[in-house]
Amino acid sequence: MRVSQTRAEKLGEMLAWTKSGVLAAMGLVASGILGAKLSEAQATGVYEIDAKASRVQIHVYRTGALSGLGDDHQIQLTRFSGAASREEGEPWQVHVVGEAASFVVLDPNLSDSARREVQETMLGASQLDVSRYPRVEIKSRSVAPGEAAGSLLLQADLTLHGVTRAVEFPFAWTQSERRMSVHGKKQLYLRDFGIQPIRKFFGTLQVRNGFEVVYDLQLARRD
Repeated sequence: MRVSQTRAEKLGEMLAWTKSGVLAAMGLVASGILGAKLSEAQATGVYEIDAKASRVQIHVYRTGALSGLGDDHQIQLTRFSGAASREEGEPWQVHVVGEAASFVVLDPNLSDSARREVQETMLGASQLDVSRYPRVEIKSRSVAPGEAAGSLLLQADLTLHGVTRAVEFPFAWTQSERRMSVHGKKQLYLRDFGIQPIRKFFGTLQVRNGFEVVYDLQLARRD
């Protein structure tokens, strides 16, 4: 009886060691992958945004009791430029500038006249007021590992409608010797930038305060 217990104890010890070894190996593999990703992110040089191959879209949503009578809006920023750069031993620097007047309403379900009306309202004094605030600008503060595997977090100052706010932009990225691809999305709020959401019919039809920015940027290394 004692021999059987001893064998069981040894078997238990072997299983425990095997489990620990597997977990340790998994940890080393994960650490290696993360380390490789972070080391890739430490490449040096200047990568400029390829605006023709990139896309920045805004999704604005309706709310209220009569929201079924309104339309969600899909908007695209069509003129922008910028770069991500890093020197040896220094953090990444990111600077992006867009022309506020280049926001274009895409809404495929609207008539041409309705789309023009939405466009004029969006660019006008009650919303973006592009004649007074012609630029949308992002200046980085830092770039750090994100919560999800293979992701990074850009901490930056975003200036919109003449108001600057600290914003964290999450993104996933891939990088080669000559190209860099960045994509992600971020929820922002109109009132944070001094823009009052449009309200109609005593608030029964209105634009939500929160809107979504979706970005897919392609960057090319500058020689």
